[in-house]
Amino acid sequence: MVIGSISDVDSWNEYLSRQSFSGNLLRRIFLRLAEAQGNQNDQPQDYRPQLAESWRFGDGGLSLTFTLRDVGWSDGQPLTASDVRFTWLAQTSDDVPWAGAEAKERITDVEVLDPRRVRFHFDGRYPYQLEDAVEGGILPEHIFSKIPFEEWATHDWSTQTVGSGPFLLHEHQPGHQITLVRNPRYYEPGRPLLDRVVVRIVPDIGNLLTQVLAGEVDYLEGIPAHDAHRLAARLDVNVLTFDYPKFDYIGWNGSRPPFDDPELRRALTLAIDREALVDDLLYGYGRVSKGPLLSFWWSADSDLAPLPYDPEQARRILNSRGYRTVDAAGNAPSKGETLSFALITNTGNRLREDVLVKIQEQLSRIGVRVEVRAMEMRALRQKAASGEYDGYIGGWTFFGKVDLEPIFGSESLFPAGMNVVHYRSGQVDELFDELDRAQSWQAMKPTLDRIQQLIAHDQPYTFLYEPKRVAVHGPRLHGVEIEIPADPLARLESFWVN
Repeated sequence: MVIGSISDVDSWNEYLSRQSFSGNLLRRIFLRLAEAQGNQNDQPQDYRPQLAESWRFGDGGLSLTFTLRDVGWSDGQPLTASDVRFTWLAQTSDDVPWAGAEAKERITDVEVLDPRRVRFHFDGRYPYQLEDAVEGGILPEHIFSKIPFEEWATHDWSTQTVGSGPFLLHEHQPGHQITLVRNPRYYEPGRPLLDRVVVRIVPDIGNLLTQVLAGEVDYLEGIPAHDAHRLAARLDVNVLTFDYPKFDYIGWNGSRPPFDDPELRRALTLAIDREALVDDLLYGYGRVSKGPLLSFWWSADSDLAPLPYDPEQARRILNSRGYRTVDAAGNAPSKGETLSFALITNTGNRLREDVLVKIQEQLSRIGVRVEVRAMEMRALRQKAASGEYDGYIGGWTFFGKVDLEPIFGSESLFPAGMNVVHYRSGQVDELFDELDRAQSWQAMKPTLDRIQQLIAHDQPYTFLYEPKRVAVHGPRLHGVEIEIPADPLARLESFWVN
């Protein structure tokens, strides 16, 4: 099977990687104790056994004991509880810059009971105990312990070819091609069905799409909406669409007037026709976002609705703040200064660049003047981190856990967290503290609903849309199933070709 990708793998060590595509491949090589099962539409994330065949809570919910399968590494060495503890030591080491280290903060110890039993200890009961315990692939201690943690960041991990998953790394030609091969010692009989997976790296989605249509690439995801709309009518390819745990938004600089005024931020949202963005630029492959949690997740407040498109109400708010507006005919019955500001986003994202232009035109209908500019991602991040911006278009992708405090908590202002819009709300902070004390999903839900309502009212973000993810595959590929939206290759061991 040949997979097309615009991205290369940035590291063959999961705890150094910062890319979702790298993580998708590494999860096929290094298994977790348990694997996420399906989506979160109707209930919190559920898990099925992977390296662990079973688990149970003890000590009043303060410990979690896993019993491992009788499995081994691809080099024939047994996989044991000692590997699990070693992995936890790596995940929590100050010398290993793992982006997901927060998942292990409330785990106080990982105890080896015997070769096949390992016990996690927690500082208290909370809803994410299982999720935090199983986060991250288990590493082979007999291989990875040869490199001191302080040398991990500079070590070449592409020479490491041992794993526990259905596939193993065979070869990596940076910027060109990756080859994975079947693991003959994989624990699941008859899997994987493929002998070899080749990832062809081409930093141009249009070029890769041409290769799909020519039969040279079997699978490609991240198809732009306008191409998906065109491909849906073809009979020689299969187009798959699925809810992806992501939303795009405008982040307003709450530390800079006039964007420190929640009512003014609401006015700008009311003047943006987000349904038109979904229809005209996403070709219907998405939905209007209504708040800080994905609308198709169990955790979303079902009573919360997106702010409507209401330019007349937006004009009234701007007038009350002393700004001049224009009516639908382009006349300027009101007096005052013109509201002018800049909106920025990252280059290379054609959708966001088109959204910028569309929003510029929509806001001009009420007399707001917007300068739009796209810049390289690193420069955009620097501007956001330093607060040198009015508004920017960005996006968040969520993987399993419902955790808004790093984005909207007062104590999460950059660089302590990712609250680069400088949103502060005493009420929301108190509710975050309530969430920390919750011991069950049921106890979390009313608090989550109230947090969403307050943030949606204050509009630190203009929540734009939740785009669907689109994948396409050719006629010789079969068994393609996208069960876990955040990990489209999760069932790769069941794919097969003619």
